[in-house]
Amino acid sequence: MPASIEDVAKLANVSISTVSRVINRRSLVNEETCKRVEAAIRQLSYRPNAFARGLMLRKSGIVGLVLPDLHGEFYSEIIRGANIQARETGHNLLISSAMPGDDAKSWLSTIGQHALVDGLALMVSDTMVAGVGPTLAELNVPIVVLDDEIEGVDHDAVIIDQQQGALAMMDHLLNTRGAQRIYFVGGVETNIDTQARYKAYREALQQAGVKSHKDDVYHLDYTYDSAYQLALKKARAWAGPKHFVFAANDEMAAGIIAGAAAQGVSVPQELGVVGFDDTRLAQMIKPPLTTVRVPMSKMGATAIELLCQRLADPERPPTKVSLPAELVIRESCGNGAKNP
Repeated sequence: MPASIEDVAKLANVSISTVSRVINRRSLVNEETCKRVEAAIRQLSYRPNAFARGLMLRKSGIVGLVLPDLHGEFYSEIIRGANIQARETGHNLLISSAMPGDDAKSWLSTIGQHALVDGLALMVSDTMVAGVGPTLAELNVPIVVLDDEIEGVDHDAVIIDQQQGALAMMDHLLNTRGAQRIYFVGGVETNIDTQARYKAYREALQQAGVKSHKDDVYHLDYTYDSAYQLALKKARAWAGPKHFVFAANDEMAAGIIAGAAAQGVSVPQELGVVGFDDTRLAQMIKPPLTTVRVPMSKMGATAIELLCQRLADPERPPTKVSLPAELVIRESCGNGAKNP
């Protein structure tokens, strides 16, 4: 049976509260007693109860990361970066997701009320954004928001410059590739990332004087299958000289390329296709995908870094970190590979 705190106290000939103070607040105990208690801990191989220690210190040693979904490389890379950063700062990472249909406000309130985490990094999306601001404002833990900002809530934020990345892509298609028509395939219309990328698409067309068509815009669900099915129906009509499809993520771009191939439409000879995110999939598909690189792992790591800084200094002003997105040119839009 593992040793208990009572066993340590008995061996060191001190009270249980003294053992607790040595473990949690060593400076409150004289040096000789500390050494005696620490020797007893080593002799008995005692391991403190982390939950009980957390209750005493009002800290759990756990930071939370909430994402719209846990599926796919985009989210797994955010988790990877966050986990590495959490471990480096001595924290454990609790990961969860808020899926469509979840009562996000109730769920977040439960976290705050029961102090399950010392702080929370949260990616806001269309599945959570409606009405969640007041709930976040009432939480008694620090908040870092990924990829957006929430009005009326004091929080740190990590922002990806979606607009800059999408504009760089549109500039490449319009001014380098001489696009005559560009189709846009986004996620659901209420999705924050889709809205930012579509806004850049629309503004770039207007500035270039390229006519936009209502039927050139499609809203799917960011999945390969939905984009593949769309391309089966539309690829032949889309094909044409200097015609391109701008998919709002790499997974949909891959589905479009596969669907086009199934219809006998050659990419990029008859139809250029580009994506967004630069997941590993972008280099695995044929032809390799021109896309916009989002620093996914860095976004997760930066969120946890800001959270730990907030825990160390609760009174500092809110901080917003903006991470740039980078155009990566490969072969799917008609260029040779210029970027790794």
